[in-house]
Amino acid sequence: MKQLTYIFLLFLSLLTIASCETYGDYDIEYTPIHPLGGQYRIHVYDASGEEIYTNYCYISNTENYSTNKCWIRIGAYNAGAAQNWAINGKINCDVSSLTFSGDEVENLAGNMDYSAETFSVTDGKVVLGGSTTPSNTKSDAISFSFTNSRFPGQTFRAEGYRYTGWSGD
Repeated sequence: MKQLTYIFLLFLSLLTIASCETYGDYDIEYTPIHPLGGQYRIHVYDASGEEIYTNYCYISNTENYSTNKCWIRIGAYNAGAAQNWAINGKINCDVSSLTFSGDEVENLAGNMDYSAETFSVTDGKVVLGGSTTPSNTKSDAISFSFTNSRFPGQTFRAEGYRYTGWSGD
């Protein structure tokens, strides 16, 4: 009986060793605008430096995976005061310098006729590892200025960090 136990353990050991297969690292596929794209937590300031709005900003690739265009969206499509700040449109980007901008871009955020409202983005920049989040982790920093035709003559400054998902961020 003891020999049968040893044979069984030997067989189980060989089976375990034979079933261990090592795999190589998987290739991660990124969009053409990586590392610009992502979800950012931003604070919007008026010309006097007063914080007037806090929300998320999303930068994402275009439907044709362009290397020099991206979508920017701030705010939501639902009704309410927050929609006044919402912008959504396709802007220019330069992945190598981590910059983005757009001039008189059609604002598709909640605009029912899709032609009357525009926005512009200037000085858009992402700095990799350039921010410390409220949860005290390092994250990418984002900053840009923008105008919105809903607020004629006013320029706003947005600054923030890439959302980490940690509580407190």
